[in-house]
Amino acid sequence: MGLTKWDIGLRDSCTKDLSSALSTKRSLTDLNLGINELGDSGVKLLFAALKNPKCKIQKLHLDDVGLTDSCTEDLVSALRTNRSLTGLSLGLNSFTDRSVPALRSLILTRRSLERIGLRENQFSSNGRRHLESLRESRPGRSVEHFNL
Repeated sequence: MGLTKWDIGLRDSCTKDLSSALSTKRSLTDLNLGINELGDSGVKLLFAALKNPKCKIQKLHLDDVGLTDSCTEDLVSALRTNRSLTGLSLGLNSFTDRSVPALRSLILTRRSLERIGLRENQFSSNGRRHLESLRESRPGRSVEHFNL
């Protein structure tokens, strides 16, 4: 079952209820929150919910929601314990090379994470090269194109 909240004007203040739903709705496996104004503060609660063993989200779409390098550590921390997430889309945000080490670690260590989308962030050519090199690190792993 999926829930799409694409471009409906969600703001960070709504994420408390969303994070509660992530922890209790076991049938919710695909959540698309793209093109909403969640920002780093809004997704912190969502990332905390991903730590809950009851959270069964398999695909999380956070494209163009105002994320920056400031939330990368919270994301990585959440996904250290989450075992259900297989796809994560983080395109069209404001991640820079400061996020590259944490994202590389996440991609290399999370066996269940099969696809991560990072297109159109603010990585330098060197940062993109470091991330794109992970495509060869494990067969079947998809580091989605960066369109840069």
